[in-house]
Amino acid sequence: MSLDNQAVFSALKKYPLLATCCVISLGLALTLYFRSALSSEQKANLDKYALEAKGLQANVVNSTHLTEQLNFLIQANNAAQARTLSAEGVADKLQYFYRLESETGIRYLDLRAGSKVVVNKKSPSTYVPLNYILSVEGEFGQIINFLRNLEQGPYFTRITSASSSGSGGIVKISLNLDILGVP
Repeated sequence: MSLDNQAVFSALKKYPLLATCCVISLGLALTLYFRSALSSEQKANLDKYALEAKGLQANVVNSTHLTEQLNFLIQANNAAQARTLSAEGVADKLQYFYRLESETGIRYLDLRAGSKVVVNKKSPSTYVPLNYILSVEGEFGQIINFLRNLEQGPYFTRITSASSSGSGGIVKISLNLDILGVP
């Protein structure tokens, strides 16, 4: 049994509603098949935009107190800047240590700057450590008062190493310390 064009056309004329439904169904099936690939791309695109919208919404929510936070950071930076020592002025740095000597009653055995401050030109830092090596002697109370003044003084100070010795009422302490400085 062979199917020729004339038989197909006669069947289409005999059942026009069925033929129309078959053509529409075939067209819809082809459309659904070709659009399924587009659907996954569009879904990925929608997910990308939804994630971006979520990030923008988080930025809007987090920016409500942005000016207050900026003002707080500016004040904190100014406070930190006020508690730094300039790397340039040798007299100012020594004046600070001699003022501590006169206030606490200790006596310096050795007071010298440690390693030279190296400023990297390619990535300049806002703050640099100013290293000092010092040896002091005094009574135990004077040494404790000196260390307290270093800790609570006008400059941020970090003691990197310390050693002490004592005989009688006199205590000798050797310190290696860093003071926060600006280049």
